[in-house]
Amino acid sequence: MAKILSQEEVDALLRTHATKGPRPTPGSSAQAADKGPGPKAKKAQVQKKVSIYNFRRPDRVSREQMRSLHFMHDRFARNFSSSLSAYLRTITEVNLVSVEQLSYQEFLLSVPDPTCFNAIGIRPLEGAFALEVNPQLVFPMIDKMLGGPGEPLKNLRTMTDIEQSIFDGVLKLALEDLKESWRGIVDFDFKIQAKETSPQLIQIVAPNEVVLLVVFEVKMGPVVGMINLAIPSIILEPIASRFDQEMFTGYKKSSTFQEARLLMEGLKRCDMTVGAEIRGTSLRVSDILKLAEGDLIPLNKRFDALLDLTVDGVPRYQGFLALNNIQKRVFQVTGARQES
Repeated sequence: MAKILSQEEVDALLRTHATKGPRPTPGSSAQAADKGPGPKAKKAQVQKKVSIYNFRRPDRVSREQMRSLHFMHDRFARNFSSSLSAYLRTITEVNLVSVEQLSYQEFLLSVPDPTCFNAIGIRPLEGAFALEVNPQLVFPMIDKMLGGPGEPLKNLRTMTDIEQSIFDGVLKLALEDLKESWRGIVDFDFKIQAKETSPQLIQIVAPNEVVLLVVFEVKMGPVVGMINLAIPSIILEPIASRFDQEMFTGYKKSSTFQEARLLMEGLKRCDMTVGAEIRGTSLRVSDILKLAEGDLIPLNKRFDALLDLTVDGVPRYQGFLALNNIQKRVFQVTGARQES
């Protein structure tokens, strides 16, 4: 009777076979070295890259277009940061967080309710963008525009009609910078078509349509919030050929002057302290400590000599004091201060 192998003996035989492998025939090693790796070895060396594809939500925008959109809105974030800082008169940072594709329904579910939700007309093209500003940003900005400290609201609520009208200034500022960023692709005429506090009340496309979601993070002191821009992918199809990378790079280089002009316009709206100073004398500390009412301090300059006009403590111009028509003291500038 033949002996039946136990399971342990079967496992041991399999391990031995796997370790030793098939015996080479005489001369086979030399032939293999001459011919190189066989078909099976070559097949094992080739690693096929497999990417997951979602047929329910296919990507409608190419990588090149996504890269161009990222560059465009990164520049918008920098420009809007400067414009918003000058408009609110406080340091405000705007940073691009991400550019991704998702359905419009998923976008609506990701934003808070209530919020500041706007449909933006995009003439000369048909359709609209969706611009959402988190209430964590809206109310501190309104408070700042009304002269307050810009503190966050503890209990979020729906915006009133007056608050929406006040906040329109920030929205128009954003649309101006957004138009400038898109100018190399399409010269859009952005207009606010509709304003709602509930995102579900505005449908710019069907819920299952793909949109490009551009997310920005805004920091204003202790306040941090998000701005979301939804761009329907169907709008980009007629202008897909304009997203050529070389053309966009050239536009980006040519826009340096425009960016400098926008920055200068923002700086022109900043407030600076200006004062007239009489310079040219020095006193000992002991003399300063003894100063009393009625003491006369000798000056090195004549009474009709030019005075320095300082801008934030730095001498920039020269002139002299005078009286205007209503007998108020004024400073008459005679020219720029000459560096000594």
